[in-house]
Amino acid sequence: MNCNKKEIHQKLMEQLVVQIQQAKHDWSLAKESRDSDTKSSAGDKYETGREMMQREMDKLSARVDISQQQLQKLKALDPLKSTDFVTHGSLIETNFETYYMAIGMGQMQIASETIYVISPESPLGTLLMGKRVGDTIELRGRQINIKQLS
Repeated sequence: MNCNKKEIHQKLMEQLVVQIQQAKHDWSLAKESRDSDTKSSAGDKYETGREMMQREMDKLSARVDISQQQLQKLKALDPLKSTDFVTHGSLIETNFETYYMAIGMGQMQIASETIYVISPESPLGTLLMGKRVGDTIELRGRQINIKQLS
């Protein structure tokens, strides 16, 4: 592993803050669009447009809530803590990929390394929790061996 947990953790937090800011900005634009839409003689068209904007605002609001919850989960993790078994906040190097056990964010690039940020509740996360270096799990016919933990 070329990158460390602290670096991964920091990049994730920055990414979530940007997502929250973008969703809030998009929500404001949708609200402005909804509110500035003037009622025309075609009342149904006006109501449909307003409803579509309201739905978009609701989706953006939910995205903000989810991202803020994920940010709180990340803040609760100590990226400097190391354990002998996979737990929340573990950086796991396997014979296939490297995983950061935190939140479900998927693939991210740090320097030249690909890291998969997974949730403990995901199918892979559930199988990895509590495992140690040298342990092997099977997922979709693949034998995944834990080579290193930090």
